[in-house]
Amino acid sequence: MQKVLKFCKDHRRALAGAVLVFFLFAVFAAVWLTHIRGQGDKSSSWAINDQFHSFAVIEERMEQRFTCDRDLLALSLVLAAEDVDTSPEGELELILTDSATGEELARSTGDMRYIYNGWEAYYTTLGLDRFVENPGQAVEYTLTLIPHYSGEGRLCVGYEEGGMPAGVSLTVDGEEVDGTVALLGTQARVGGFLTKFYWIFAAGGIAAAALLWWMYCRGTALHRVVFCAVLLLGFAFNVLLPPYAAPDEKYHINQSFTLASTLYDPHLPVAKSHIRDTIRRPSDQDALIQVDETTVFTWQHIVKMLDRPNTDPTSATHTFDEYQVDSSYTMYWISGFGVLIGYWLHLGFAATLYLGRLANLLFFAFLAAWAVKRTPVAKPAFAVAALLPMTLHLAASYSRDSNLLALCFFFSALVLDLAFGPREHIAPKQLILPAVLAVLFVPSKVVYLPLAALFLLIPAVRLGRFSRWIKGGFLALCAAAFLLNNSAAGALAVFTQSGGTAAAGAVSSTVQEADASVLADENSAVASAADSGQPASAPDPGQTSQNGADSMSTEEDMICFTLPYILSHPLETAELCIRSVVEQGDHYLSTLVGGTLGYFGLDKPLDLAWGWVMALYGLLALAWLCPEESGAMPLAHRWGAVFIALCCCGLAVLGCISWTPTYYETIYGFQGRYFLPVLPLLLLVRPKALCLASDCRRGIVMAAVLADIGVLLNVFLAVVAR
Repeated sequence: MQKVLKFCKDHRRALAGAVLVFFLFAVFAAVWLTHIRGQGDKSSSWAINDQFHSFAVIEERMEQRFTCDRDLLALSLVLAAEDVDTSPEGELELILTDSATGEELARSTGDMRYIYNGWEAYYTTLGLDRFVENPGQAVEYTLTLIPHYSGEGRLCVGYEEGGMPAGVSLTVDGEEVDGTVALLGTQARVGGFLTKFYWIFAAGGIAAAALLWWMYCRGTALHRVVFCAVLLLGFAFNVLLPPYAAPDEKYHINQSFTLASTLYDPHLPVAKSHIRDTIRRPSDQDALIQVDETTVFTWQHIVKMLDRPNTDPTSATHTFDEYQVDSSYTMYWISGFGVLIGYWLHLGFAATLYLGRLANLLFFAFLAAWAVKRTPVAKPAFAVAALLPMTLHLAASYSRDSNLLALCFFFSALVLDLAFGPREHIAPKQLILPAVLAVLFVPSKVVYLPLAALFLLIPAVRLGRFSRWIKGGFLALCAAAFLLNNSAAGALAVFTQSGGTAAAGAVSSTVQEADASVLADENSAVASAADSGQPASAPDPGQTSQNGADSMSTEEDMICFTLPYILSHPLETAELCIRSVVEQGDHYLSTLVGGTLGYFGLDKPLDLAWGWVMALYGLLALAWLCPEESGAMPLAHRWGAVFIALCCCGLAVLGCISWTPTYYETIYGFQGRYFLPVLPLLLLVRPKALCLASDCRRGIVMAAVLADIGVLLNVFLAVVAR
């Protein structure tokens, strides 16, 4: 017994690692048994036509010509009995042919006795005996329906009269009908893919936890653990929430691809394009990838398309009528170069999308780890902030916040190191890097302009006798970089105007979000109709997104909370802020740490259980209370850094207020994630009496890793539930 106890004591960390691996495997296995197993019957359908108000009786045959640009596994039609009291009997035959060549592509047969016979009509699905793969372009098909009756009952099919699109025609018993049958196409069935994908994800999560535990046991430096954790977990977020899933990511993707295209095509001016246009390779478009709402079929389609090469001619580009974010490309060079590498390697659209994301993730992981290494204070706060689910989600996306977070984290850590690190004297060359960082992030988002004032915290004795000139020159450089940027200067001008320019910008943004909301509503309506067989109603264009904004510009939208309006209506502005905190406070808290991921405003958003949100705030609290070297940073300077961070937070709130029309009841578009770039600075001050007994920063980071794995599992289940 003594030997066993001694063995356990000598190998306690290895045994703890084995227990951890077994525990994670047990959790993943339990989730598979209860939530994943049996999901193979999930299918994805799309509406060729989902409207019907009339029925046509089929005596001999029905032919429907339609155009389709997707794969086909099954077809669904609205079928019913002509007489409710007399059900049709016999065999129903479906034949699918290529309209251009007459070649039979697939067929299906079924017994008409199983067609629902009632007052309500439902879709009846007929599976095809062969998989009809789309060649990558729209193809015209002919669907032939032949009932072989063995009784008196007759079959009728639901169709919509009039308004037939080009290439669509309906013929019933040899007579042409002015209409289109209600027809749904099943393009994918998840089958065994979901189980395979789940266990690959589970194996990756367990392997990542085991690797990071091994690094923890070896006493690996904290910044190296953070680098590996950000890369591994960020890659997992990249896979589960693929391109176009992050907030407003489609506009950021457009900007990165446009920048890469201007470098790729020698006939285009570099980094110059109209904000209303997007430049990509001609074949860089895929309706199943370019969606805001990730589903299991998005994963399935991306896996299928990853190894597809690009067949466009070298240097060929095409201009699409799609919006970008703004006219500045500063925050898109990293992802743009990733896309450019995909161009040079002739990778397909899906693989190129991931290269741009991985470039952003690698850049963030490097600077975040460097920030943890350089900062003399709040190392656990920097580490946990970098490992929050919202941070990882943004870091592994095309969002400019990926680069902005990395630059803000590293700038804060670098200035704190220059001010309170071991160096007694700062050489001029050591000021080059913070100056470059400030010039990069200051013009990108005006709300983080005060962060440059951290430079003022550097003691004068470290800068020498020209300290005032150096600090003044640094701030002047930041101001010049801000004013020379058209977007930043324009934002400041808009905020100070009393007219409708600010509102026009707000309306433009509202229209973009409303379009996404309408698209989600349309998809939801199609899915609902597919289940019930009832015509889908069009979404009301007057419905609003989160705050109830009209999708089109109105006179009320032209009056916003600009600076003159705020100064002349202080009570109304205060009411707006108080009402926002009361009604949306939980949303702000959740979106700071990642309680809501993916694109906001969808029918089924990726909301985490509040238990995860509380656990993440608990980790932030532990990082805040973690002891550090005493005297590394005077209390007055800590309060100064917190004040600078609060100024950034205030500007973020004020910026959202300035885009809010005056009839809104809550602040438009504000999210807690806007505080992420200064979150480590907000945790610099704590009461002396509140402190953990021992330094457990590496344990806190390991706990954050396990929390992220749990969040990823939550995300997986949320996507499967869609």
